[in-house]
Amino acid sequence: MNRRQFALGSMFGSLATVIGFRAEAADKPKPKAAEATCVKACTDCAASCKECSTCCKDDKPECSRMCQTCHHMCLTCANLCEAGSPLHADACKLCEKICMACAKSCRECGKDCCKKCAEICDKCAAACKACHG
Repeated sequence: MNRRQFALGSMFGSLATVIGFRAEAADKPKPKAAEATCVKACTDCAASCKECSTCCKDDKPECSRMCQTCHHMCLTCANLCEAGSPLHADACKLCEKICMACAKSCRECGKDCCKKCAEICDKCAAACKACHG
């Protein structure tokens, strides 16, 4: 390892420690059942919202934007939950709210992709509520 690699490794290692993320799996807390369910629901919802966003992009831009927002929030929530972040409960609260808004938007849109997306958003909102509640 040269001097530059060592310096970069030390800098990023320190940064990761400061922001609370650790690379070692042993330091990672075991997720509770509600958190594991939330991570799975958020991952599924993010995938569904991404697909729905693409489906609605041209003819239903408002629905597409809401699905994009939900997609990003679900990924963030899943990542914070999985990392054991002390802020994951706050992310779950916001994710629940965004998923409910996305489900409402998709129901109003009414396309087939949106019907599926609304169901998955409802499940994600319920999982997030159980995780932070």
